[in-house]
Amino acid sequence: MPTIYEQVRRFYSRQMQLIDSGRVEDWVETFADDAVIANNANPAPARGREVITKVAHRIVADAHEQGLVHRHWLDMLTVEPIDEDRLETTFYALVVETAKGGTPGLFRSTRGRDVLVRRGSGWQVRERYVTHDGS
Repeated sequence: MPTIYEQVRRFYSRQMQLIDSGRVEDWVETFADDAVIANNANPAPARGREVITKVAHRIVADAHEQGLVHRHWLDMLTVEPIDEDRLETTFYALVVETAKGGTPGLFRSTRGRDVLVRRGSGWQVRERYVTHDGS
């Protein structure tokens, strides 16, 4: 049986690969129904799966229309239990952006903090707070 830390690493690996491959509907399933995503670059947080789905579809479509590929790289992960069914995680995430025929470059550098909740044998994001470096 994998440790909680390994479960969380696998969770994030899957979650980042889902969004990078444009699988928004599968990606949004990694969030609780009442999830919140907030960051310091936008004035209003996205609340609930419906809003999160709309925002994610727009971001993925915009990148596709511009011929851009994004790859999220998440590491420097810490995992702290809140209770049996909730964890707080912190991490650094880099987003590499590559234009068709172009050279990969750093698009964004961030620090994240999530509250994960247990769902069955896995985890979902209940709260995500992202700080964009330079914002």
